[in-house]
Amino acid sequence: MSPKVGFTRIDAQKKEAPASFWGLGGSASINGKTVTLTAVNPDAKNARETEINIGGARIASAHARVLSSTDIHARNTFVNPNGLVPQDEAITVGNGGKLVYKFAPASVTRLTLQIV
Repeated sequence: MSPKVGFTRIDAQKKEAPASFWGLGGSASINGKTVTLTAVNPDAKNARETEINIGGARIASAHARVLSSTDIHARNTFVNPNGLVPQDEAITVGNGGKLVYKFAPASVTRLTLQIV
């Protein structure tokens, strides 16, 4: 059984409440010690920085694959089949497994996290 995926925030009454991905849409899955997080930043102009925590685990390493372009109308065609190509990014995980990641504007990002 997969663990529950959720996001919480502290509301005005100082209680935890469900929260969104702060302008991001996404999903998460786990397979053994690998967590795959896929997120969409629909904002065409602004990056979204967020801290990613895995409850009950520590992030040991991370890798990103990003599909994005400075041209919001970029696309692949038969004439230009590589008009939009995913880019791989190395990610540095901070002390204690802390991960802060900035999602590019108008992007789809797959984060692959190894947990311990």
